[in-house]
Amino acid sequence: RLPVLSRALDSRHGTRGTSIANLRRPGVVVEEVLAAVSPSEQGMGCLAGCLSRNRRRRVYRGETKRVVIVGGGFAAVHMCDELAKQPHDIKITMICPNDHLDIAWASPRAIARPETANRNVIPFHKIFERSKHAASMVTHVHDTVAWVTETYVETAMSCEKYEYDVLVIGTGATYAEGSEAKRLKSNHTSISGKDRVKELRELAHRVASAKGVMVVGAGPTGIELAAELGAAYPRVPIKLVTNKYEIGAGMPKPVKAALQHAFASRPNVSIVAGERGSILDAKRLGCDVAFMCAGMEPNTSFLGAGPLKASLDERGFVKTGPSGVVFGFPNVFALGDCAKTYDGDGAMEMMSERYRREHDTEKFARRVCAGNVLAALAGKALVDKAPAQERKWWHAVPRFSESATGTGDGYVYPGAVISLSPTESVGYVRGSVARGWFMAARKRKDLWRMRLSKKLTGHDGPHYT
Repeated sequence: RLPVLSRALDSRHGTRGTSIANLRRPGVVVEEVLAAVSPSEQGMGCLAGCLSRNRRRRVYRGETKRVVIVGGGFAAVHMCDELAKQPHDIKITMICPNDHLDIAWASPRAIARPETANRNVIPFHKIFERSKHAASMVTHVHDTVAWVTETYVETAMSCEKYEYDVLVIGTGATYAEGSEAKRLKSNHTSISGKDRVKELRELAHRVASAKGVMVVGAGPTGIELAAELGAAYPRVPIKLVTNKYEIGAGMPKPVKAALQHAFASRPNVSIVAGERGSILDAKRLGCDVAFMCAGMEPNTSFLGAGPLKASLDERGFVKTGPSGVVFGFPNVFALGDCAKTYDGDGAMEMMSERYRREHDTEKFARRVCAGNVLAALAGKALVDKAPAQERKWWHAVPRFSESATGTGDGYVYPGAVISLSPTESVGYVRGSVARGWFMAARKRKDLWRMRLSKKLTGHDGPHYT
C-alpha cells in the first residue's frame, strides 16, 4: 500500500524513492497526504487509503466488558489466546481446574511410548506469558462450575460468582466411565501437568503388563490406539472390537486397504468384527485392560439445573448455530467437543463435518468464535461459518454413500488423518487421499505436539520431565 502511494507522489514531484521514507515517518496522517494529491493520484493510491484502517480498528473499545470462558480445552484456549493478542477493553475469566492444556489426540502415542508423555502437556502460564495482553486481560480461576444463570457463573469449591456479558462454554467431552478410555483426556483427577504426565505413564505401565487389551470402537481414535499399542507392545494381545464387518468402513478404498495391511503386519492385534463390545466382554476375550472408544459424553452436567438446560440436546451436547452462538441465548457461545451445530432447518451437522468445513478446530475458534465474541460485545452482526466448498472431481468420498455399508444409511467420514506408529500413517482430507497422506506423514512423527507448543509458548517443549 505504501509503495503504491509513494510512486504517485514521486511521479508528481519528480522525485524517486523519497516519498516512501516521508510516509513512514511517525506522525504522518495518511488522510492529509491523500488530500494533497490529485484525484487521479488518489485512484492510484486507493489501496493506501486502507492505512488508516490499521489492526487497532478491530480492537474493541468502550465500556469494559466481561467474558467468562468455562473450560480449558483445545478450542477454548485458542480462542482465549486470540482475544489476548489485542488490547481489547475486556476482562477474561477462564474457569478451569487444570493448570495445563492437554493434547488429547496424542494420548495413544503417550501410552505406547511413555517417554514422550511429557510432550502432551503445555502449562497455561507459559501460554499466557506469550500472549501480549494476557497479563492485564486474562484471569485463570482454578475451580469447576456448579451453576450457570443468564447473568453469572458460580464456581463449585469457592462458591464465587462471576458475572459476564458474554459466556463461552468449551468444556469438551470424555468417553464413558468404566474403562481406561476416560483417561485418554485430562480430567479433574490430574489437575496439575505433572500429575497428568504421571497418569499417562502409569497407564502405559498397566498396558505393558496386561494379559490383554480390548479396544472397542474402530473410529479414528480406536484405530490409532490399537495400532500404536500393537506396534509398541508386540507381546500384549490387542483385541479391536467393532460393530462393522471390516476396518475402515466408510473410508476410501486405498485407506481401507492400508489399514488392513497395517493390522495384518501386527500379529498381536486381532479384529473382532460385527460385535457391539461392552466392558463385560473384556473377561470373555481374555483382556484385563479395556478402552471404550465408542461414543463420547459431553462435560455439560453443570448446565442441567439452570436456564441453559433448554439449550442441551437429548445426549447433553450444547446446540449451537453456525456462528457458534447457543440457541436461545445470544450472549452465550459454545465450541469444541461439547457442542453440536444445527442449521436453520434444525438439522444436526456432525462435529467432524463441522470442522472439515472450518478446516480444523483451531481456525474455527480463532477466526469465527473469537471474532463473534467481539461482535456480540459491540452489538454487531455475527459472522457465519464458511459455506461448504463445491465438490471437485478428486473428492472421491461423498457425505453419505451406499458403498459404506451396502444399505445407503452408513456415515462416511469426511476426513481422517490417522497415525499408526511413528513410521506409519494413512489419511484423506475431503476425499483426497493424496492430500491426506501428505498430512498424515507430517503428523505421525510427533503428532504435531512440538509444533503446537512452539506456536503457543515459543518453545517446542517438553515443559515437564
